[in-house]
Amino acid sequence: MFVTVPTDEVLNKKGEVRFPGTDIAVEELKKAGWDVTIVDPTWPTPLNTAKELEPDAALVSCFKAVPRSRDAASMLARMTDVSVYTVGVLQKDEAFRTMAPAVGVLRNIGELPS
Repeated sequence: MFVTVPTDEVLNKKGEVRFPGTDIAVEELKKAGWDVTIVDPTWPTPLNTAKELEPDAALVSCFKAVPRSRDAASMLARMTDVSVYTVGVLQKDEAFRTMAPAVGVLRNIGELPS
């Protein structure tokens, strides 16, 4: 389950790609063997979809272009047994880590476990 909205490519401060954009991210996830269902982050849509699909994992895009996604990630981790990962949360973001300690914070989608 990929919780996101259409997002363009996101670069880091050095100009390297942090997030390739939603369409390319979906292609990369599928190439890595994941079945991908895109879900809007507006609550309770992620929760309802997780209950319906019972996915192995949820990847939540937490870039500025995806409002409410941090809330969706932390709530999914608290209210389901789904493994929740985020991409787009800065490594130094202690507030998010305190709010959602069970959520795996990835630097890029390539770190998603297989």
